[in-house]
Amino acid sequence: MKNSILILLTIVLFIACKDEQKKHADTINITSPKYETYNYVGFTKEEIYGFHKRIYEGGNWTEYGDLERYYYLNFSEIKEHSRILRSDVPKILEETPRDDIKNFITPTDLKKGGGLSLNDYVQQVEVNGLIIIHKGKIVFEGYPRMFPADLHINMIITQVFVSTSIAILEDNHLIDTNQPIDYYFDALKGSGWEGVPVIDILSMSSGIDRVPLENYEVSFDPIKDLATAKSSKPSGTEHQFSNADAMILTLLVEKISGRTFRDFVAQEIWKKIGAESSALLGINKNGTSISYADGMSTTLRDLARFGLAFTPSGRKSANPMISDAHLFKIRDVNKNLNKSKDPEEKKYSSYQWGAVYEDGDFYKGAHGGQGLYVSPSKDLVIAFYGTSNTDRQRNQLDVISRKLSKSGLFDL
Repeated sequence: MKNSILILLTIVLFIACKDEQKKHADTINITSPKYETYNYVGFTKEEIYGFHKRIYEGGNWTEYGDLERYYYLNFSEIKEHSRILRSDVPKILEETPRDDIKNFITPTDLKKGGGLSLNDYVQQVEVNGLIIIHKGKIVFEGYPRMFPADLHINMIITQVFVSTSIAILEDNHLIDTNQPIDYYFDALKGSGWEGVPVIDILSMSSGIDRVPLENYEVSFDPIKDLATAKSSKPSGTEHQFSNADAMILTLLVEKISGRTFRDFVAQEIWKKIGAESSALLGINKNGTSISYADGMSTTLRDLARFGLAFTPSGRKSANPMISDAHLFKIRDVNKNLNKSKDPEEKKYSSYQWGAVYEDGDFYKGAHGGQGLYVSPSKDLVIAFYGTSNTDRQRNQLDVISRKLSKSGLFDL
């Protein structure tokens, strides 16, 4: 009898152990991320010490290579910033990796890495991270030179957060983009800005000369300082990148909403996209948001979540953050603003997006190799980070993104 009981207990324990192992295995299979880190290990203590020593001694962070990459990934240690808190309900992104995308062959005429598979390209060229989302699911994700949880500086990609904020206020009939900017700021009457419609500022065609950024990073009266900027050409006639455009639009968001740009983005964008992590936003000495230069620092996934808001998969709710009207206005481009050097394909600036293509795709790039590419018609988002090497060579994921979109791999 005792032997029978002992045998029975042994069997029960054996079955329980098997079930426990199975449960544990299922948990691992479900929760383990499918992205590739390529054995990235981060910076050594010596590298970190050397970087901070150089900054302390007055060195410039814009020296490219790993020094600049450290700055991109550790903005909070170096510059003034405010924090944008993550969403209480993060948007879950399903992972369905696709080998056909991983093995996509890059164009052979690239300056570097042409003809490599996409997976090999991100390892061998100046790419910090790349994510591709199709129909709301991650189909490729890799981090060769950053950790997935790192907050990476976006630089001027932040300018499309500014234009999206303007669009939200526009949807609520609080801003008329056909009005001149001095309609909203009396201090700009009699300045180079007088008579410049808000829509031309959104299209990066204000005609205002570029202004040294240092003026605004220490400014205690940004509008007064902006009023000194000179007009070099009629607005709406030529694409002319100017950080001052994004600066004045940021101040317009704050004036009309009655909130700081940080608080507006936090409530109207960051929480609504289901951001998984908090973000950083550069600020000047007076606390004004530097949305026109350093901008926001975010995880790559959260930048992609923002891009997702412009696609069918991100606009399924009855009241999506990105309205039909806003999507239409992005694509309703000023034909004077074709900035393409390629005679076979035109691209225009619109609502602070640096390239709006005739098929309705749009893209925003930034210094060093950052980018956000959105194709609403293909339900596609491509987001990436990079850092130029010491020879000032950067990745060409902007070119690759366009080729991917047109490859047929994402046709619906």
